[in-house]
Amino acid sequence: MESLSWKSHPARERPLATILVVLIISLLLLIVYYLTEKNILMLVMAALIMLISLSTFFFPTTYAIDSKKVTIKYQYTVKERNLTAFRSYFPEQRGILLSPYLSASRLENFRGFYLRYDKNNKAEVDTFVKKLFESQIDIISEPAEENS
Repeated sequence: MESLSWKSHPARERPLATILVVLIISLLLLIVYYLTEKNILMLVMAALIMLISLSTFFFPTTYAIDSKKVTIKYQYTVKERNLTAFRSYFPEQRGILLSPYLSASRLENFRGFYLRYDKNNKAEVDTFVKKLFESQIDIISEPAEENS
């Protein structure tokens, strides 16, 4: 059984974006600090909320895909789903979207998995996912051919 796994760390891969994000967060925290009349507790809460909401950007995410399942390991959680739950895929600039729908839908962002590429593995991931989906179609169509 073939498998592919990689880590994606957007903050490390995009240093200019990271600097910009840190500057904006610092500015927002400064605003919170002065609007709450220099309340340290509110400043810490705001910093934690921002850090948690941007955790997929600041911390590495591990992706693994094989012929049976897709796994995404974040800093504190793991998402896992059988590959058969996905019916199509859409390569994009920074990652590939695995969708449970055959055609594009607004809901696929909520029900699908977005696998973010590493710095240099776009072609490898796209080829591997394409091969998995083609083999999945072959497996589904084989029993129908035997009955005819």
